[in-house]
Amino acid sequence: MGIIITATACSSISQAETAVETERALGENEANGAVTGSNGIQTAIATADMEEAALETQESRVLITYFSRWGNTKYEDDVDATSSASIVVDENDLYGTTEYAAGIIQELTGGELHLIQTETPYSTDFDEVVTKNHEEMRQGTLPALMNSSLDMSDYDVVFVGYPVWATDVPQAVRAFLQGYDLTGKTVVPFCTHDGYGAGSSCSTIASLCPGAEVAAGLAVEAKDVPSARDTVKQWVEGLGISFAEGGKISAPNGEMAVRITIGDRILDGVLYNNTQSQQFIAMLPQTITMSGYGGREYYGVLDGEIQTQGNGQYFFEDGHITYCPANNTAAIFYAQTSRPDLTMEVFPMGKVTSDLAVFDELPESVEITFSLAE
Repeated sequence: MGIIITATACSSISQAETAVETERALGENEANGAVTGSNGIQTAIATADMEEAALETQESRVLITYFSRWGNTKYEDDVDATSSASIVVDENDLYGTTEYAAGIIQELTGGELHLIQTETPYSTDFDEVVTKNHEEMRQGTLPALMNSSLDMSDYDVVFVGYPVWATDVPQAVRAFLQGYDLTGKTVVPFCTHDGYGAGSSCSTIASLCPGAEVAAGLAVEAKDVPSARDTVKQWVEGLGISFAEGGKISAPNGEMAVRITIGDRILDGVLYNNTQSQQFIAMLPQTITMSGYGGREYYGVLDGEIQTQGNGQYFFEDGHITYCPANNTAAIFYAQTSRPDLTMEVFPMGKVTSDLAVFDELPESVEITFSLAE
């Protein structure tokens, strides 16, 4: 994945590092596309066993939009599914990996699926797709998309899925996001890849949705997609959003109010209802000596270790309270910088909800106490 592990803070990946082996970044991911039966994905993927929302439900809808070579390439009916790691075979039906991941999310959330389609199909020849993608990125051109009746005002939560191409999002995803105003919505990126991870794609999604809250994303290696249901389920549950039947969402389910004390300052926050957060809650109250790093975070070693589940992420939102298993540290991220991508995987455990300006005034090292709010 081109990730450098150090013993310091979860520091950033340089542009040179993220560009390593760019020519192979498309790899086998979505390499040969896929074919599928109409609407078969909803029946081919088993219905998830989600808990009912514990709090009052708000009338908000969920959209799962995704881009895939399947649906954007004209394949022969007898396309060879065994030659590509980007094709999932489920009960004799074939799916693209990103499509399959989108279907899992659809079953978990009850949201509506939407395929991003280009007016001009991509070639069946993988090398030609690589060349075309590089040309589009180099020239900054966006492919024209098929007309759609999609009304974005109908949705509050928008999942955005894609294969990672050249360490970033395909240009078709850029075209889609630039065509809609997502201000005030929650945008959730998810991607499939061939072993290089999400690259800079999650940061790109955030930059394309300036008025939205961009939640923690998910990256799944293509070969792992068929067995990724539990990973996807843990990620969805850790988003701090609970989903009810029909794509309705409620207020965050099971969040715990947390108090962050820094000298005579008291900040408010929440801890999510996920595996990492529950273990952290069991450690509270805890005072951690935290050091400033890069003008964006304060981090410190925990008294006790947290066992992680599923995949973490290599980017952050302002206010995120995270756990980094590589060095057993908790961190509070308070500002985006010119180097937003991390070199060590972090797991969001919660978020500071108070004004983050206080962190600009703190000394290089400070004691920060986390405790549950009374």
